[in-house]
Amino acid sequence: MENRNALESKYQRILNELGEQATFYIEDIQRIFPDMKKSTLYWNMSKLVDGGYLKRVRNGVYSFNEWKGKKNVSQTAEKIRDILDETGFDYYISGLDILQKYMLHIPEQYPIVICIQKESKNELTDILTNHFYEVVEPRRLKEKYEAIQYNGKNNDIIIIYLTENFEDSEDGLATIEKAFVDLYYAVTRNGYPLALQELVRIYENLVRLGNIDRKRMIAVAAKRGIQCDLRFIAEAKFVTGSARKFVEILERDE
Repeated sequence: MENRNALESKYQRILNELGEQATFYIEDIQRIFPDMKKSTLYWNMSKLVDGGYLKRVRNGVYSFNEWKGKKNVSQTAEKIRDILDETGFDYYISGLDILQKYMLHIPEQYPIVICIQKESKNELTDILTNHFYEVVEPRRLKEKYEAIQYNGKNNDIIIIYLTENFEDSEDGLATIEKAFVDLYYAVTRNGYPLALQELVRIYENLVRLGNIDRKRMIAVAAKRGIQCDLRFIAEAKFVTGSARKFVEILERDE
């Protein structure tokens, strides 16, 4: 697993050299890393954009993100990362931890979303439980969360999703698109304790700042089988009033 500070180090070098510029070009980056192959350079720039360090203005042109720096996950998530890093299993943290900086008010406590391989489920569940975390399967989230709240327990809840796909993550953290898809799925399908309006605000901030690739978001959603939902959200402003009315009639007739 790549060192989690690798992207931060590259970002700092770019910031030190180009921090005063509103925008900069791929040629400027090549001057900072003269020994780096062009293919590697483009790969790193893509990861810096995915990681929220930079924004792609257009092909070959970049700017610094309004919220610079690496994704700041909660202290609870950092502790979980330390535990999981020791196991050697592949994993990544997703959902609200990746997106919290796009919220106006961050909840004091919320379930942590992690994605792991199926074969590591039992061992990782035991390890996390031994560290006093409440490990919950997605389908039982609402029931477990309400029971914990009712009983006044302070156990941090971890929701485990099983996956064989780690393409949409980097250094144990989901990409922005993957994190939003996972959070949307958790809220709309599993009763994750976040108001839909808050989810809308997160999405609006992501779009406003240019920090989410909507085509990539739809592609990620297809892997979870909710591409229709996310395509509708991404293309909502292009849907005419007539089309919306048409769908309303269809739904009434069903």
